[in-house]
Amino acid sequence: MKFRPSSVPIPDPHFSLYLEKRYGSRQPGAVSFFWRLLFPVVLVLSVLLSGAGVIAGDSGSVSQLLQAAREKRLHEDRYWHILLHYKKTFSGIESQVDDPKFFVAQNGKTDPEAELAATIRLLFDPESGENEVCRFHARFHWLREMLGNDAVPSLPDRECPGIDDIEPRRVSLVFPTYNMNNPASIFGHTLLIIDTAYTSRRLSNAVNFAAYTEGYNGAMLAVKGLTGQFKGYYSVMPYYKKIAEYSDIGQRDIWEYELNLTLEELRRMIRHIRELEQIYTDYYFFTENCSQGILYLIEAARPSVHLTDRFHISAIPIDTIKAIREEGLIAGVQYRPAKATRINFLFNFLEGGEVGRVLSTVRGETEPGAILEEKIGLEEKIRILDLAGEVVQYRFINGDIERPEYRKQLVATLKARSTLGQSESDPVEKIPTPPYPEQGHDSRRLSAGVGASGGDLFYELRYRQTLTDLTDPDFINNQGAQLEIGDLRGRYYPEDDRFALRQLDIIDIVSLTPVDAYFKPISWLANTGWDRKPIGGDSDALFYKANVGAGYSARVPILGLCHLLAETEFNIGNDLDADYAFGGGAAVGTILQAGKAARIHLSARALRFFAGDSHTHYRTNVIATRRIARNHQASIDFEWENVSPEERYEVQALWSVFF
Repeated sequence: MKFRPSSVPIPDPHFSLYLEKRYGSRQPGAVSFFWRLLFPVVLVLSVLLSGAGVIAGDSGSVSQLLQAAREKRLHEDRYWHILLHYKKTFSGIESQVDDPKFFVAQNGKTDPEAELAATIRLLFDPESGENEVCRFHARFHWLREMLGNDAVPSLPDRECPGIDDIEPRRVSLVFPTYNMNNPASIFGHTLLIIDTAYTSRRLSNAVNFAAYTEGYNGAMLAVKGLTGQFKGYYSVMPYYKKIAEYSDIGQRDIWEYELNLTLEELRRMIRHIRELEQIYTDYYFFTENCSQGILYLIEAARPSVHLTDRFHISAIPIDTIKAIREEGLIAGVQYRPAKATRINFLFNFLEGGEVGRVLSTVRGETEPGAILEEKIGLEEKIRILDLAGEVVQYRFINGDIERPEYRKQLVATLKARSTLGQSESDPVEKIPTPPYPEQGHDSRRLSAGVGASGGDLFYELRYRQTLTDLTDPDFINNQGAQLEIGDLRGRYYPEDDRFALRQLDIIDIVSLTPVDAYFKPISWLANTGWDRKPIGGDSDALFYKANVGAGYSARVPILGLCHLLAETEFNIGNDLDADYAFGGGAAVGTILQAGKAARIHLSARALRFFAGDSHTHYRTNVIATRRIARNHQASIDFEWENVSPEERYEVQALWSVFF
């Protein structure tokens, strides 16, 4: 770091030349003798006076800067609030950053003016500021820009080579798609990659904001994440590590959105990133999460955009991408299929016998070199060995085989493949790009409908905070996924002039990932909330339930995405004997894609409750949904339900608006 203090004026060393010109001689005389006697005194006084001037000037400069900052009301400036992550709350203003090291003033978390004054004193004090400029480099640059004309003498030109020497080229927002099998990633994730001098995108810097979960998983992970008991940190690492984590291991496709930031905007972003290193923020899954943290970095680069103030209740990754597009920040989009996507696509090019050869090779039952002796065409051999190589790598990445066996299989496969030359066509290049994730409907849904239940007319109003259900044609490509949080349904029965809570799902998750020639994922569901069923003489009894299940799904020609799951369920309600019921059973169904804009879901389930209230519950559903426009859907729902001797038929039509 360089620090250039104001220079101290020293008498001209060639001052005797001036005397010679003035008095005509450089020989010792009265004047020159007088000057030799006076010179040491003048020099000492000059140094003392000039030094005092520097000290007084610096002290006056800091005071003048504070005065100028107050007059300009910089503590209210939006960019100052962006840099400190300030947000309006019910009690005033508070930073979302919780680490005390992020603030200079003791009350800087809640007082922008006090934090600004303390920062000015720290960064522009001649004794302490030089050591702190790299710690608060983004604030230093902004304050110097805003106050440069108000300082006497001028503000110091302090540098931080470790930050200033970085030469960014471009930045992209990265969206690894949804991971339904990980509670922390069911909404997807966002991070940034910053390209510098490297030509390979894989060597770029990945900037990530994530919770440090300390080994927690399952229910405790969800509880602590919802209540802000994890600390979130920014981190910088090579992008290839994130590709391995999300695409190769996590089986998640990756979308890269290049942002149209200028070089100066990129430098502002980098300065802010450096200020946030080793700084923690209490992490909440729905609000102060990965996406909200990334939005602050983009606003720090281009403060004219409004991103963070769009999200108050939740900041879902896909919604933040939509916000970025609406602000005109996206310059281009690139799709990076996951290794599992590549493998599945390559399997589709093989016939039954070829699939068997691939599986036999990767299991070590057949040597790769034996494929060369098979009486099949050259392209078939190339496809088999190419796919075998992909699968061997995938098995090693996921820990299915040890390194010695992996090396042995991969070397043998590559050796056999090298004898076949170049393929006429690379099937991987033909992997179709699915619809852009942000082109789907918005997250929240409001529905209104009319129907009949047991002959009684009703009107129904629904509100769902987020995000999708099994009949939604806009969500995960080629996968049955349901992720509903806060699904509230109320009804009005005009004949009885009665309002009733029909259903309230706190959370309802269904993951129907189909099995194929190689992958055999488990399909599962989990649901908890309030529901109704006909029981105990009440045709519409309200109860609380917790339901889980697991099984398999498969894509069957003509029949669609079929699934069979075993389930268990626990009920609590006043209409139940002993006020509770516990049992198990099975659910079967299929999802049919009717063109690009419509889906039909047929399902049936039977549960036998044997503890508490003993009864058998049957339910059959047929739901058809059609997308009318991006944020408008129409649906028809038919349901039959039976808890002997009670039985109920119900049908309704709904119109849904997303926002």
